[in-house]
Amino acid sequence: MANRLVTHFFTSRRVSVVVDIEGRETSPTSKPSFGLYSSASHWVRTNLIVPAAFGSHHQRLYFWCTIPTRMETLVVVAFWILNLILCGVTYEIFYPNLYYTTAMQHWRYIADRTGIISYANLPILWIFSGRNNIFLWLTGWSFSTFNIFHRHVARIATIQAVIHSVCYSALEANYGAFAESWTEQYWYMGGMATVTMSFLLVLSSAWLRERFYEIFLLIHIVLSVVTIVGLFYHTRIFEGEYDPYLWPLVAIWVFDRVARLVRLAYCNLHLRLSDNVVGTKTEASYDQDANLIRLEVTPGSRMLKARAGQHYYLYQPLKFKGWENHPFTLGGWKSADQSGQSAGASVPPGIDPHASYEIKGKNKEVQVVGVDTLASSSDPSSEEASISSFKHASSNPQELTHTSTTSSQDTLVFFVRPYSSWTLRLRDECIKSSSPSVNTHVLLEGPYGEHSPVHSYENVVFIVGGSGISGALPYMQEYLESTTSVQSTAEGNKQTSRTRTRQITLIWATKQSAMVRSLCAQELKPFIGHPAIENHFYATSRHESRALVEHDNLEKTNSHATGIGLGISYGRPNIREKVLGVIDEVHAAGAAGGSVAILTCGPAAMADEARATVHTAMKQGKRGVRYFEEAFG
Repeated sequence: MANRLVTHFFTSRRVSVVVDIEGRETSPTSKPSFGLYSSASHWVRTNLIVPAAFGSHHQRLYFWCTIPTRMETLVVVAFWILNLILCGVTYEIFYPNLYYTTAMQHWRYIADRTGIISYANLPILWIFSGRNNIFLWLTGWSFSTFNIFHRHVARIATIQAVIHSVCYSALEANYGAFAESWTEQYWYMGGMATVTMSFLLVLSSAWLRERFYEIFLLIHIVLSVVTIVGLFYHTRIFEGEYDPYLWPLVAIWVFDRVARLVRLAYCNLHLRLSDNVVGTKTEASYDQDANLIRLEVTPGSRMLKARAGQHYYLYQPLKFKGWENHPFTLGGWKSADQSGQSAGASVPPGIDPHASYEIKGKNKEVQVVGVDTLASSSDPSSEEASISSFKHASSNPQELTHTSTTSSQDTLVFFVRPYSSWTLRLRDECIKSSSPSVNTHVLLEGPYGEHSPVHSYENVVFIVGGSGISGALPYMQEYLESTTSVQSTAEGNKQTSRTRTRQITLIWATKQSAMVRSLCAQELKPFIGHPAIENHFYATSRHESRALVEHDNLEKTNSHATGIGLGISYGRPNIREKVLGVIDEVHAAGAAGGSVAILTCGPAAMADEARATVHTAMKQGKRGVRYFEEAFG
């Protein structure tokens, strides 16, 4: 919430800018404020929001444990302290007591309080677990953040339940009635609930979640239902006194499931009075060299609008295990009028889509990617105007999103890496098909996710790994659509641009260079050679085919002839060097350099390195730097 508030006040203080399409003149842009508010905002981001609680682990597990950020840690620690205080203070023990000894008073009062507070924590536990959590909408915090809160609330509630059970067991044992108590329904149902809560805690380990997610999910649902039933019977003797703690759990679960069904209907059905129901259509293709499935989904609903930052849950209901659903980040979209084009926007003026790329690497093996390349415009004046139009931007960029008319329909593009379970079955379905692509039945549930305001910043750096390119492409597509619309305005007119961004740097590392080829030939084509976009591609696998390298070298001459090279290095990127280089360059330019947004979407180690690098720059006093992370956990 603090992060959302800081972002709101920071972006709202910017002043609108009117853009001259020809680039002759612009109204003054707002200068960064370095007053009290700016200093406070920078301190909060540097010391609380960006860094991990300790060390550099955040997305990476530390001894199979998730390490939150410092802000998240403060919330978690505060909740632990609150529960510790509520469970540990103001017990009124008095003597003489006609019914309990001093020791028995301690057992009884601690048992009652821990049991009641454990019940009180259950609605919080349940609401933080769902994907349709209202606090996600209110705070703007990520699902992974609420997962951290969910796990800690679960630990606290379970510990309280165990203490409650132990204290009452000691109390009954003192009376010599411990064995007899197990014949009472309220007793053994309460014991069962404590045991199932404990098993839920143990069987929710990161190891099990990562390796056997479907088993983890099934166990989680079954044991949760058993726990609720056990708790209803446990407090049945109080004639509904504790039911107000339990019925919300049922209501939250029902709300989440109903919301999922509503989202499914919203995405996949379009009712027309004059015709039949229109459903979702899906085309899947598998690139074996890139080990990548490209899903192109045309939703049945015409109300669904694609937007950067969205992710959807995908189902194949007519297949084996049709109930399985997995989240995938939206990788791009095609409008109905873009038939035959890539998922990106149209290619900007001054760019030739016919050539090949030279792969470069400093002290590394050189390869050449054999895909269409880009040539410079032969008209210097048109090129100058093109570059100029991309250098002027304005405010309210946080509202920049893809828009389409009601008569058009977007086709959503997803990039899927076959890993296990459903994704492997989808890959096998594509391989068995005799055609390059296969029509399959996929349902969408969504959209979920937050739109990061990267267009509020003059300089944007995308750091992505593998299929994490999905986290960057939609923002680049929104940028290109915005700047293209400004450029196409009639000569001499002025228009307010929807983006402040002037320069984009894309750093993409993936195992197979074939994946780079595949996307450069399609979705990334409009961004190759773009005057405002700098691309850095890396192939990290040590098992790249030597034959492929030799085949690519045949086209090296063509690449030199175009005068345009595309650097693809063999090895891992030096993220620290790249990010600090951009930040230092912008900072050296002063107010004219503007601000920098860094967005990561990729492996845990990559995200943690980017976060640590941004934190280092902010500690050095580099202001106007913002870090975003696209992650699901």
